[in-house]
Amino acid sequence: MRFQGSGFRVRGSTVGKTGIRLVVAALCIWAAGCGKATPEKEYESGLAALRKGELAEGKARLEAALERAPEAAFAAEAQNWLGLANWELGLATEAAANFEGASKLNPAAFEPVFNLGCLALEIGDMSRGISLLRRAADLDARDTRALLRIGDWTTRNGRWDLARRMYFEAQKREPQSAAAAAGLGRVALLEGDLAQAETFFMQALEMSKDYPPALYNLGVLQAQTEGHGEQAQVYFRQYLAVAPHGERAPAAAARVGGQVLAQTSFQPQAPTQPKMTAGVWWTQAQEALEAGDREAAYTQALRALELSRDGGDAAQAGEILRRALELFGDRAPVQLEAGQYWMRQNQPREAQAALLKAQALDPENSMVLLVLARASAALEEYDTTVLSLRKLTQLEPGNADALWELADTYGDKLGMTGKGLAAYRDFERQFPSDSRVAEVAARVKALEEAAAALPPPAP
Repeated sequence: MRFQGSGFRVRGSTVGKTGIRLVVAALCIWAAGCGKATPEKEYESGLAALRKGELAEGKARLEAALERAPEAAFAAEAQNWLGLANWELGLATEAAANFEGASKLNPAAFEPVFNLGCLALEIGDMSRGISLLRRAADLDARDTRALLRIGDWTTRNGRWDLARRMYFEAQKREPQSAAAAAGLGRVALLEGDLAQAETFFMQALEMSKDYPPALYNLGVLQAQTEGHGEQAQVYFRQYLAVAPHGERAPAAAARVGGQVLAQTSFQPQAPTQPKMTAGVWWTQAQEALEAGDREAAYTQALRALELSRDGGDAAQAGEILRRALELFGDRAPVQLEAGQYWMRQNQPREAQAALLKAQALDPENSMVLLVLARASAALEEYDTTVLSLRKLTQLEPGNADALWELADTYGDKLGMTGKGLAAYRDFERQFPSDSRVAEVAARVKALEEAAAALPPPAP
């Protein structure tokens, strides 16, 4: 997590000679301490300063400790903490370098990979951010934070199929996770399945009494149900009782006061001036490129692509994408953006071409494989669809969407009854809580009846 309350006092920059001598003497006592100020103690004092919100002082001490002992036992943790400090100070490039350094020093550590993934999402590099968070999730099979972070981000950005998958996987790791249950409820609520959403929110409350997100969203759900206005008020009041200063407290208070609010908290928000904002990012990308900083230009180009996409202006998104492909066509995330753009334009042939390039650049990118499968299915090129989905199920055994679409392709598209039946039964066994399980029996029956109706093979 990043620091809260990051303010720190700035000391005066002009002192007299006496003041300088006093400062030097004090530093000598602190740093030398008659030989007692070891790098370990510098690290500990730097960490203590960071925890008090004194970022500049804490950063300086951590840097000093690392300079004296760059490979000490504390070095990986120090790099991670230094990354958090730089991130809070708005120094994203330095923060990323710190997290990468921490990961190199301790490749099995969860925290630096998790932090690097969160940072990548914040600066707009969706593909890398999700890939890093998946890697973090694999580093610690008991930790659900990376899965929940992907779920929350993809929920807010309209990737509900991926969000659902992450929450289900988090539930497998931690069956009593109220956060995972509430996340599934939010996805169901956004998709309009109010009954399923209510079930998940109630599960969250069973796991964690008075869990604020479940209470608030139950209020939203009841408000959307005709004749349930009073029950909605009850949930909003309960939310305010347990989270009077919570993130949704102002909205809950407004609803209790009778104000009707649109439920937009988990939908992508278009910038007030999407053309100008995306254009500014693109201009900054060009300036960074001219200054010789290609990596910074790439990061800003991704941000421009994201904002132009969410802004809803297809012409602007297409123009920025064209320029980004000219400069960064050798990067898988840019080709993935191109594939998604063409899918939104209902041009699967162009989408498939871009996605095949993305796959060649990053063969194990799960999002590339999923979108490539869908583009190929739209073109009725089911061989590519099957290959993509099979690889995706191997890379991500917990990917319910991949297995479901593979079963549909085998059974309904290709008429491969045996493989289709096996895939549907695997889905039913692996994902018993998925709402699509209710469809399995009917689909299996249809496939069996279709197979029975076929004439017997010639002798």
